[in-house]
Amino acid sequence: MKTKSTSQSAFFNLRVLIASVFCVTGVCIGLGGVRLYSAQGNAQPTGNSPGGPKVVRMVGPAVMNTDLRNLPYVPPSAEIEGPRLTRYPFPLSGGPGKSGTSALPQSQSVLEKILTPIPNMPPPLLTFDGTDRPTSGCNCRPPDTNGDVGPNHYLQTVNSGFRVFDKSGTPLTPFITYNSFFTPLGTGNPCGNNQNDGDPFAFYDQVADRWVVSDFAFPGFPGPGPFYQCIGVSQTPDPVAGPWFLYAVLVDPVNLNDYPKMALWNNPQPGGAYFLTQNLFNGTSEAFEGVSVFALDRGSMLAGGPAHAISFMIPPGDPGLGNSYSLVAANFRTGAPPPAGPPRPSRGGRRSGRRGTPAHP
Repeated sequence: MKTKSTSQSAFFNLRVLIASVFCVTGVCIGLGGVRLYSAQGNAQPTGNSPGGPKVVRMVGPAVMNTDLRNLPYVPPSAEIEGPRLTRYPFPLSGGPGKSGTSALPQSQSVLEKILTPIPNMPPPLLTFDGTDRPTSGCNCRPPDTNGDVGPNHYLQTVNSGFRVFDKSGTPLTPFITYNSFFTPLGTGNPCGNNQNDGDPFAFYDQVADRWVVSDFAFPGFPGPGPFYQCIGVSQTPDPVAGPWFLYAVLVDPVNLNDYPKMALWNNPQPGGAYFLTQNLFNGTSEAFEGVSVFALDRGSMLAGGPAHAISFMIPPGDPGLGNSYSLVAANFRTGAPPPAGPPRPSRGGRRSGRRGTPAHP
């Protein structure tokens, strides 16, 4: 009887294994898509009924008329050593469960031969130093660096604040702390009460030619809250001279809004929406409570009017979407706008460090 050699058999089994993995993945994605479409398609507006979407009145607008170059400096909040928040236990690098060698060296070798090497990327056209840990006034590790580029500016943010550069890398402003920037919101909420605490992001709204910057704020963690998201929208294309409209939204009274992310979408018409997503962890027990999603009234925020947000929460026990974690909304960034009407997509994301958490190796 003829038999296949060991190498031929191994290669055949690997192909079968890969094909099986793709098939199973495709089925899972299909079932997940059906559940997501069904959940979105069957959702009905329920006001603030238990378990349904909620309408949240945002604090603001407050107007920040001061040129950023002349803004009084307010120190950032004190650095804290926070816990590492994850839905499931996740060992740190080098901890139990991590292996430095492959259990299938032969399969790894075959895959390396099959996969096409990635071409070398061209070098960047320009590099320059941004905000480092000492000049941020925080010395946070990791700094959660984020930023975006517009026609004439680059805006870089880290946990404690942001700075604006021109397209050549020349700083146009000093480092602006979020405690300074959101002061006009007043002491009735953490955003205006010098309690800004990081997980920042910034992006350029190319449709309106405006800038958006944001971070979260709360009295302390672990602690009972309340937990807010602070949002600034520039009134002109110039983020340096401003002015800015400032808002604060109560994300949750008792749950920390960890890993907040924001995106732009052109629907619903006429003003579109800014979408905000975050993981929720109980402020006292630090237990994972679910994922929350907000649709913010972009049209009103751009005009500096009173704004509301519609929010809903996906609890861990939800039968269709209960495994959701770190949802990141799709973002309309360039090209033709998405067609009106289809459900808005989202994807999973990776967890970044909260302000003041230890550096990850």
